[in-house]
Amino acid sequence: MMNDEIDLVRLFQIIVKRKSLMLFFLILCLLAGFSYVYVTESIYEYATTLQVGTALSEGKDAINRSQIEGSTSVGLKLEKVYIPAAVLQLEKKYNTRIAKTKAKEQKNSDIVLITSKGSADDGLLLKELHQAVVAPLIVSHRNMITAPQKKYEILVQRSKLILKDLEDPKLFELKEKSYQRKIEAAQMELSRYDDQKELLLANKVGLAETRKLLDKQINFIEENLKFSYEKRNSAISEATDATKAMTFLVLNNDIQQSENRLAVLRERLHVTLESNKQEIFSELAANQRARKLQVTKVEEAKSQLIQLQTQRLSDQEQQKNTIASAENKINYYQNTKALNVAIRSSAPVGPGKPLILVLAGILGLMGGVILAFIAEFALKVRQQ
Repeated sequence: MMNDEIDLVRLFQIIVKRKSLMLFFLILCLLAGFSYVYVTESIYEYATTLQVGTALSEGKDAINRSQIEGSTSVGLKLEKVYIPAAVLQLEKKYNTRIAKTKAKEQKNSDIVLITSKGSADDGLLLKELHQAVVAPLIVSHRNMITAPQKKYEILVQRSKLILKDLEDPKLFELKEKSYQRKIEAAQMELSRYDDQKELLLANKVGLAETRKLLDKQINFIEENLKFSYEKRNSAISEATDATKAMTFLVLNNDIQQSENRLAVLRERLHVTLESNKQEIFSELAANQRARKLQVTKVEEAKSQLIQLQTQRLSDQEQQKNTIASAENKINYYQNTKALNVAIRSSAPVGPGKPLILVLAGILGLMGGVILAFIAEFALKVRQQ
């Protein structure tokens, strides 16, 4: 224990004895640190945030949004292809060496971060570098989604043109008027059949009245014939002179005319009226069939007009749904884009100036102590 205390005292004595050497080395290290801090430019990090675009992925039951290309694949392409090509191009162009540039995908996101380190004066160069890195990737991704996106854009344009025609009142008015004229023509024809029916019914009533009149006339003639037959029979029994014979001839002539008249009336009643009756019934039946057919035509024309109006509204709604669906699908396509390009960090990266000076001071103290012990050891060696 005593030896240890003696050694510690001795060490302290050596440090006090060689304090000038230690101070000199400390000052030398601090001067070196100050020189390094003064001469060396501050290094900043320049970062470009690249957002990978999305595309439509249609399944059996639903549509989903998926990345055009996985972030890992994009990061590898940047590291192995686009960054080396852009660095080589700019190094040849400006005849300078460009600091290492890296690309790293952010886990569970569609972001890929491209970073480079450089001084404040390297901002424009690194911005050009990052633009040269992301530009071909953006073009490549755009080409991958252009065709399917264009398909939906064409569908939207075509549906809008169709919808414009469907909503044009003039085009619809022409079709509607065509059906309305068809309905009016059918209704006029129906009215004609109704008028014809009324006329036939009136003729039917007229036939009934004529039948009654003929029956009345036939009855009257039959009564007269009966009376004439009685008078003629009486005249036959009393025909003893020329005057009575003349009376017989007159009665006989009247009877003959009445019988002829009766035959004509009976023929008219049983033949002509029956024929007219059958003709009217036939015409009424034909009228009813034609009228029924015409009613069907009117109903069909009205139904066609309603169907036209309903179909027009249905087609309009269908086109609107098609446009909304296609526009929604278009929104699923988002091209890859750089959210910012070569943005410089607000503070320098790496060890700061105060830290460098502190490290220089610590190195000076440690080096001074070591030099003090080395100098004391060398003195002892010379003395021995």
